[in-house]
Amino acid sequence: AGGLAFVLLMWAKSYPAVLITTGLFVLITAFFRPAVHSLTSKRATVGQGAAMGLSNSFVSLGRVVGPLAAGAIYDVNTGYPYLAGAVILLAVFLVSLFSARLSLPPSKRADPSAQVPPG
Repeated sequence: AGGLAFVLLMWAKSYPAVLITTGLFVLITAFFRPAVHSLTSKRATVGQGAAMGLSNSFVSLGRVVGPLAAGAIYDVNTGYPYLAGAVILLAVFLVSLFSARLSLPPSKRADPSAQVPPG
């Protein structure tokens, strides 16, 4: 959903459209960050403080490197930073989706060959 907000931001041509799409992205991020902190804390059975520190360090690194990279990409084309952000968000979403599924024990994974009863 964050990637969709980035793509919509790329097409926003008026100030109200920019406010709405930015607000959508902020809202999505506001719901996402606490879930990430909770998952990080839950997954790190030992060294929760270190895990949370690493998580916050990478978030901070992204806040430093992201605008620098986006500025360089903006010089090439004004829409490319938004497209790059959307692609990165989609890639991270897919990686997290598949890694979460693989981390489940085999007994809890969905069997794609299982028949769903009608009804």
